[in-house]
Amino acid sequence: MTVDLIIFYKGGLVLSRRDVPPCRGMWHLPGGTLLLGETLFEAAKRISREEVNLVINPLGIAGIKEYSRKTAFGQVVAIVFIAKGIRGQLHGNEYAKEVNVFTKLPRKTIKEQKDMLISLGIVDVNGLLKITSDEELDQFMGNLITSEDRLWRVSS
Repeated sequence: MTVDLIIFYKGGLVLSRRDVPPCRGMWHLPGGTLLLGETLFEAAKRISREEVNLVINPLGIAGIKEYSRKTAFGQVVAIVFIAKGIRGQLHGNEYAKEVNVFTKLPRKTIKEQKDMLISLGIVDVNGLLKITSDEELDQFMGNLITSEDRLWRVSS
């Protein structure tokens, strides 16, 4: 189980370029593995700090992504979050050193992720960002699952 982050920050989307397989050299959404005992929202915040050095506000869950064997090791299922970057100085880690904010997806973006962003209505078929303001992001939020809505937790 992993978490993928669609982070809106400084007028664009945050992507990092993979330095390790699979998909070495390709741009992708920040993401990582859910740790034992961690809530999904805690994981989203931790992964953002570790992957791109941003403090985020996870706004909600856009959906679930199953990855093919071409882009992941084994059977990977990701919970896809929409988040707003709050603060931080962008930088990557040992798995993806290069991080940037894009208003148009780079040519070498992982196709499965580009297709997902298109199907969500976040970018158009040419990879141009369609959500460019807080108002548009607020409208988009109406379709998300939030921590208070349709996310059930097991009580301790």
